[in-house]
Amino acid sequence: MSCIKYPTVTEKAVDKMDFENKMQFIVDLDANKPEIVDDIEQQFDVDIENVTTMVTPQGEKKATVLLSDDHDAQEIASRIGVF
Repeated sequence: MSCIKYPTVTEKAVDKMDFENKMQFIVDLDANKPEIVDDIEQQFDVDIENVTTMVTPQGEKKATVLLSDDHDAQEIASRIGVF
């Protein structure tokens, strides 16, 4: 079972896609960083360089992933139907 719930699309998330090659996902609260990396790499066929996580005030866990230079965050977002 995947620990990824859905990608987030806020103005800040889109800026990170455009300028930093990062994507944001809401993930299970008990998911750890290696699980998040494995799930995203398998589901979207990308390489991830870094993951940061935080728990939002709404009680959701948000993971921000930095994609490798070989992958474009905007292209992956459009491929999975974010745009």
